[in-house]
Amino acid sequence: MIEVLITLLVFSVGLLGYASLQNRAQKAQLEVYQRVYALNLVDYMVDQVRSNPLARGCYGLAAVEVGTGFYASYTCSSYGTAETQAQVIAAVNEWSDLLKGSGEVIDGNSVGGLLNARGCIIYDDVNETYTISVVWQGLVETIAPTSTNCGATSYGGASSKLRRAVTYVVQPPTLDS
Repeated sequence: MIEVLITLLVFSVGLLGYASLQNRAQKAQLEVYQRVYALNLVDYMVDQVRSNPLARGCYGLAAVEVGTGFYASYTCSSYGTAETQAQVIAAVNEWSDLLKGSGEVIDGNSVGGLLNARGCIIYDDVNETYTISVVWQGLVETIAPTSTNCGATSYGGASSKLRRAVTYVVQPPTLDS
């Protein structure tokens, strides 16, 4: 009888370990999915910037973080023509909606995308480069990203170990002869 109880105890501990492993694997899988999704969002904006070099500074969002918490409509009237400015405005506002999860909607609610995602675009007019970042909230703590300050105060401070970031620096083509 004691042997059966010990066997049940060992088996129970093994099942609990397996359940814990499954939980950890699901979190890791979601983290990977979110990183791939963030890379796609960065790539989308990189393509927009490269395709519209006439509106160079218009993409620079300065201190604005689009996505979660951004409820305004982005505007720009400083660079390029009215047509190129309209392209920038449409691209940034669509990017903001995608960051909020509008890629998948159920019953009128955005449910796709990243957890508390934000996007930042910094324009360096001296080097004519853009630093495009997507940040979001992860599920488990890890090392806080240092590649960008985007969303630094949105996830518990700049040293938040839940903040994830993907950053890309792009230099669009010059049209000067």
